[in-house]
This record gives sequence, C-alpha cells and structure tokens, in this order.
Amino acid sequence: MLFLISGAAATGKTSAMKILNDKLENFECHDFDETPVSSGTQRRKVNEDWIKKALKAQYEGKDFLLSAHSPLGEILACPSAIKLKGIKCCVLDCHDFVRTERYLARVQSEEWPLCMDTLCWAVFHRMHAKDPAWEQRVIVDKELPEFGWERWTNWKAGDKRWDVKIIDTTENEMNNTADMVYDWIKEEKNKKQALTQETKWWL
Repeated sequence: MLFLISGAAATGKTSAMKILNDKLENFECHDFDETPVSSGTQRRKVNEDWIKKALKAQYEGKDFLLSAHSPLGEILACPSAIKLKGIKCCVLDCHDFVRTERYLARVQSEEWPLCMDTLCWAVFHRMHAKDPAWEQRVIVDKELPEFGWERWTNWKAGDKRWDVKIIDTTENEMNNTADMVYDWIKEEKNKKQALTQETKWWL
C-alpha cells in the first residue's frame, strides 16, 4: 500500500519522514527530493518512477511511504497507480506566516525560490485535498497523454474515494507531526480502503 505525505514547502514533510523511517515496521520510506526536479512536468514523470518502486516493495510484502510536493491527483493519474493494492494521502499544511519563516530559515532553492507562487501552491494543496474538482488545470498535464487524468477528474467533493486528511503543523514540533502521521497510517491500515485493485476506482 502506498501512503503519500503531500503538501507545499516548509510544512515538515522531510523532518517527519526521518522519524517515521525509524518508527514504521515493514515499510519502505522515501522523500521525493531524493530525485530533484526542475518543473511540474518532470515531477509528474518522476512520480511514476516512485510508484514503480512502491510496486516493487508491494511485491516484497512491504508498504511504501513517500513524502512529496505532488498532490493526490498527480499520483492517481500515474500509469502504474492502478496496480497498487491501496493508496492513501495526507496533506501537511501550516499558516503562511509560519511557512515563510521556515522557508527563509533553510538553504534556498534556485529552482523553487520563495515567492507568491510558493503560497499559491500551498493554497492549491489545501483546496485540492477537499475538492478534486478545484482548479484541475493546475496539475492536469496535456504534455503527458499517457497519464490517466480522466480516472478522477469527474469526481466531486464528498466522493468517498477522495479521502485526504489535512494535518496542521503550524504549532507542531517535529516529533508531534511525525506522531500524528504515524497515528494516521496505523488508523488507515485498519480501515476498508476505497482506492484498491478490487474496487477498480479508476473506471
């Protein structure tokens, strides 16, 4: 099963991943930034590579945890996503004042400088998590016709298949965020899932 920790910059994804890598049993854990990208289209192509790694882990009997900037819609559209036994997503989010402070406190990226686009990307994540119909043009990429965007683009807010948890990290210490994600994963593993091979969610 693939667990996605999604969200815009400076919400604590990488920090939480480092802790979860030691806490979770029978999991393979990765940060998307292990493979740097310089554009949205490239990010979407690399998502497919990560899913193939998740499928390898699935074959070995392990779950797969990925922290990434990619929202759920990009993952569901990947060609190989329909082969996964399950897909769950949570979004880490924080107040924009806090996001800006955290961003400026770390090494700056030339490809992704702090600007209004940074904050707009965070807003998109927030809205996309609640409503799959929100501004789909932001991520639906016509340069990637092999991707299955139509699998989910007709879904509406409230669809049971679109179940994304938002975790607010504004006032959280690193350990608190990791604990919240850990509890979410444990809870989801005991639930009946909507995005499985058996449900054929993509049809």
